[in-house]
Amino acid sequence: MGKFMELIYDVLFSPGKAFPEIAAGRYVRYSLAAMLLSIIIPLGAIYLALKTAGLPQAVHVVIVIQVLGSLIVWFLGAAVWNLVAEFFGGRGTGLGLFTALGFAQLPRIFLVPLGVLSMVLPAEIRSFWLAATGLVVLFWTLTLDVYAIRGAYTFSVAKAVLVLLTPLLAMIIMMIMVIAFMSVSFLHFVKL
Repeated sequence: MGKFMELIYDVLFSPGKAFPEIAAGRYVRYSLAAMLLSIIIPLGAIYLALKTAGLPQAVHVVIVIQVLGSLIVWFLGAAVWNLVAEFFGGRGTGLGLFTALGFAQLPRIFLVPLGVLSMVLPAEIRSFWLAATGLVVLFWTLTLDVYAIRGAYTFSVAKAVLVLLTPLLAMIIMMIMVIAFMSVSFLHFVKL
């Protein structure tokens, strides 16, 4: 348990030191525990929000979707980023990246205390507070994703960011192409 807590501290406060060690692949169980913490703790807030909103029937569905969806996205994200990292000449393993990405989700645990803190704020700034702190947690998580890729493949920061963004850029390009092809097909159909 001591090593797990040490890894959590290092990930949150000295990720440059933590992720190369984590990416060595020796901490898969700890990574699963960290990922489950980053899923289950925010689920408490979702649970309370749905109960308060009068949607108790949606609670179980949302919980199942959140847990399974997060685990599937974690696995698929590691697979896709591993492939992209190998295309860019990375020297690491998919297991190392998978392990590191599990720890990279830890900032999500701060969503609950930040949400609770918003309840004592005036209603006028509550939405701004939630949006701003949500963006901070998102940016922190993405930064840790970059550290995870960097630690797993010994990339520079720029190359790790490129690996992180390549699947998104590929999807955007594919969407533009689909829209262009549909537009051309539609214009051809209209001319007839």
